[in-house]
Amino acid sequence: MSFRRQRASRACETCHARKVRCDAASLGVPCTNCVAFQIDCRIPTPKRKKVQNPGGQTNKDSDSDRDGFEDRQPQPASGTSVNVYDRAPTISHSTEGTPSASKTEAQTRQEEVDSSTYLNLVMKPKFTRAPITEAGRVAFLGESSNLTLLVHDRQGFSDVVHYPLPENIRGSRARLTELDNVEIDILHQRGAFLLPPRSLCDELIDAYFNWVHPIVPVINRTRFMRQYRDSKNPPSLLLLQAVLLAGSRVCTNAQLMDANGSTTPAALTFYKRAKALYDANYEDDRVTIVQSLLLLGWYWEGPEDVTKNVFYWSRVATIVAQGSGMHRSVEQSQLSKSDKRLWKRIWWTLFTRDRSVAVALGRPIHINLDDSDVEMLTEDDFIEDESDRASQFQPNPVHVHFFLHDMALADWLQNCPKTVYWEMPRHHFCGSSYAG
Repeated sequence: MSFRRQRASRACETCHARKVRCDAASLGVPCTNCVAFQIDCRIPTPKRKKVQNPGGQTNKDSDSDRDGFEDRQPQPASGTSVNVYDRAPTISHSTEGTPSASKTEAQTRQEEVDSSTYLNLVMKPKFTRAPITEAGRVAFLGESSNLTLLVHDRQGFSDVVHYPLPENIRGSRARLTELDNVEIDILHQRGAFLLPPRSLCDELIDAYFNWVHPIVPVINRTRFMRQYRDSKNPPSLLLLQAVLLAGSRVCTNAQLMDANGSTTPAALTFYKRAKALYDANYEDDRVTIVQSLLLLGWYWEGPEDVTKNVFYWSRVATIVAQGSGMHRSVEQSQLSKSDKRLWKRIWWTLFTRDRSVAVALGRPIHINLDDSDVEMLTEDDFIEDESDRASQFQPNPVHVHFFLHDMALADWLQNCPKTVYWEMPRHHFCGSSYAG
């Protein structure tokens, strides 16, 4: 069954107290802000006498499309609570529950494109040496792939495994036009299109690059900040929400804290927004997806949860990365120099996270270096200079050396889970732990 939201004629108490935009009047109760923080949405009782505001203006940030973020977790206010989710939905069998067997025109057209795309692609001359202008849209063909055999048969042997993804199967950077109304409504309900006020957003991003980025250097900071400052070419919304999530964990701005001084409610909001975008396949740039998945691990509900923690998200990120061929050397590929460096940093970040998480949580390791031929990182791999412009942010030597040593430590740690699980008797391990 479906629920219809009760529409309100004014802002709820929480949004009114925080002086943020409330969509209860347009979307109904509960508003998006209250849903995001999982609190009751209360509409204040109208007084007998109302004072008309002559100006009729509401406070807005200079960048209006960044309004609507809850400054901190609102405290429950007095008044009558309105909650449309008090009653569980009825689950029933009906013909409406049967999936549609018909294809849309877009699906039919896409199938026709997919069936001939790669076959036509490998027939093109100089296919293996075509420049890769978009690092997030790369086709990876392993040596045992049937398509690899066709490429070698047609064009001779090649040590290249990364190819430019064909134009006709590359979606737009933001797939909003491909989502149906239900998916778009879900994203709106989750507040996925909402960002904090510009000043708070700036502070969160600064906190991320100061404290999180040195540990997981998976973003080209120069490129990200250039897009962030360009309203006509902004960064991926998925990646931005993920950066805000990680940044909220290390940012000390009081606007992000609840009554206990915790930023967990704010982090949960960013997590839900980023995850909603990921679940909707909003982003199709594979590098961006890997970057975002890694950062989703900065939210963790608790030790009993196994699907919303760093172990889960780092594994998912690794799977996507391997599907794109990040575990293979890109030195012979046609990626740009800056993208080659970024790919290497992403792969070795995945490796360090894999080993550190396995040891810290007592879990199995995931990445087998026998499957990888990516060269070890060097100090030069942290340079973000591009062919036509120098980097605005030069590598911090302390951060570079830290990560290089962290990578070496992770390589040494890879045998720890194996030794503890299989080679060391349980009583010996426990005894040695207490003996220390």
